Amino acid sequence: MLNVDMIEYYFSLQYKLPNARLRVLQYREEFYRNQTLHSYFTYSEGRWMVRGFRQDVQVVNLLDTLLALERYIEILEFKLKHFRLFLQELPREDRVMLNKKYFHKRELPDTENLRNVEKLCFSEVQEIEEAACFRFKFYEMPDFLIEAAEILDLEDENFTESFSVNFAAMLELLGVGSE
Repeated sequence: MLNVDMIEYYFSLQYKLPNARLRVLQYREEFYRNQTLHSYFTYSEGRWMVRGFRQDVQVVNLLDTLLALERYIEILEFKLKHFRLFLQELPREDRVMLNKKYFHKRELPDTENLRNVEKLCFSEVQEIEEAACFRFKFYEMPDFLIEAAEILDLEDENFTESFSVNFAAMLELLGVGSE
């Protein structure tokens, strides 16, 4: 089954990367612009109170957000690098056809060649996604990679079995023996 949205997503990666880098700069700038790093008086609930900059909360939140953004950028760079390598390996006419359809958003006639190239491209996208999952230690595969047969039925009669299987998998992931 071809997922056109994923192919479009990969063709838009070259725009997502600079936007993500810009967000890091904007977030840092906004943090310092909107903060007062000193204590101040404020009137609240009928009395004057001293408020201060909570380093233990606000700096930790800033660093967590910046680290998450940096990881996101690293993942985008990985995906874009491997997608570009794939596109370079394609014959020129196939690459041009994909660019016209997914980058320039042009309507192309539905031909056997186009369908084959799209299938090949989607197959490569799946492989890149799977590689990213292993490389960046994601423990949940994206939905479009999971086969329907692998998903356990969570009806009442299967809930206990499903819970046991998932709990055992969680224990194994944590490195705890299920004795």
